[in-house]
Amino acid sequence: MALFMSVPEHAPANVAPAWSCDHDTWLVFCTAIDNFGDIGVCWRLARQLVVEHEQQVVLYIDDWHKALVFLQREDGCSLTHIEEQGVLLRRWHDGIDWTASLASAGMVIEAFGCSLPDTLIEAMAKEGGRRAPPCWVNLEYLSAEAWVEDYHGQQSIQSAPVTGTCATPVVLKKTFFFPGFTAATGGLIRERHLLASHQAWQAEQARTRAELVPASGCAHDRSLWISLFAYPRPPGNVALRSWFAALAEGAEPVLCVVPAGSLLVDVADALELTHTPAVGEVICRDSLSVAVIPFLSLDDYDRLLSVCDLNLVRGEDSFVRAQWAARPLIWHIYPQQDDAHQLKLDAFLERYGEDRWSPGSADKLARFTRFWNLDADCRKLWHDLRPQLPDLTHRARNWQQKLAALPDLASSLMQFYRNRP
Repeated sequence: MALFMSVPEHAPANVAPAWSCDHDTWLVFCTAIDNFGDIGVCWRLARQLVVEHEQQVVLYIDDWHKALVFLQREDGCSLTHIEEQGVLLRRWHDGIDWTASLASAGMVIEAFGCSLPDTLIEAMAKEGGRRAPPCWVNLEYLSAEAWVEDYHGQQSIQSAPVTGTCATPVVLKKTFFFPGFTAATGGLIRERHLLASHQAWQAEQARTRAELVPASGCAHDRSLWISLFAYPRPPGNVALRSWFAALAEGAEPVLCVVPAGSLLVDVADALELTHTPAVGEVICRDSLSVAVIPFLSLDDYDRLLSVCDLNLVRGEDSFVRAQWAARPLIWHIYPQQDDAHQLKLDAFLERYGEDRWSPGSADKLARFTRFWNLDADCRKLWHDLRPQLPDLTHRARNWQQKLAALPDLASSLMQFYRNRP
């Protein structure tokens, strides 16, 4: 656990503290839409910009309570900002003096189209009257769709009226920055040490597993290890119930590791429990054991992904981290209206399977993933998929190396920043 340093309570509430060095500050804005997914992406990016690129980063988060829970800093409820690993996290609220906050800003990142406040945009326009306004980037959601390459790096002209005696509209430019899986996109978040860390964790797999899941015991040394992180569904959760049934009736022992969270209600229903399982509890059903562990820090979650034989992940952050772990994965994509997410899912499955896959393993992975996302019966599909895991593991390693040959997202943003007009 890293050491935390909170800002003293007597610090000004509406003006960000200033650093002593002369670098431009990066302002990153994040709205907490669903649990910790968006916060996780923004936090990883901000931390990497500080640690690896020596930038000054202020991360604004609208849901301060979620931010504090995410950082395990619930003691900071009375504060408006805290510092963690060099990143200044600030509560995003209406009373902020944006003119003062922008005084040293060189980059403003609007994560996932979170809509910057009009007062901030106006303050950026006023900056344009005195000096070059900060670069304005809209960091988009990740997609494997082909159109992303055409739109990455495109600019949108934003006319910002400035109030006062000189109310001449000031033109701002917002650049759309797309993470992605090709050289024509911004790449994925990948810290310099990440792949080496995965090699180390996997080289000492038994010890890493015992540290993360001490309740597993020696009985699970030869089990198939699966991590489960998925979106809760309406009562019934057909996919989870049918998959648990398939795991229970299989010939080999399986340990399914579930971090504490909202999914535990579905787990209880799928296992026909009369209570929601607590952290430390292990529930056994024939060949299946389900172990509930604490909600993990991002770094510990990377370790868990690294030493599991299969990872069921969701959203964007855990989805990307599972790919760096070089283990087979099942993606529970965030549901969208009119099933728009299915197009994104199919685009990834097509791209993920394009590199000389065994037709059998590629097809079975795609079918299970689609049924999982449709909340359909996965029982037979699991029995079809299980024999393919060795090939899927080999392909996951190749995919990791293919992605590692591309620039990472933080480095791409830094290159854009250095090349700004």
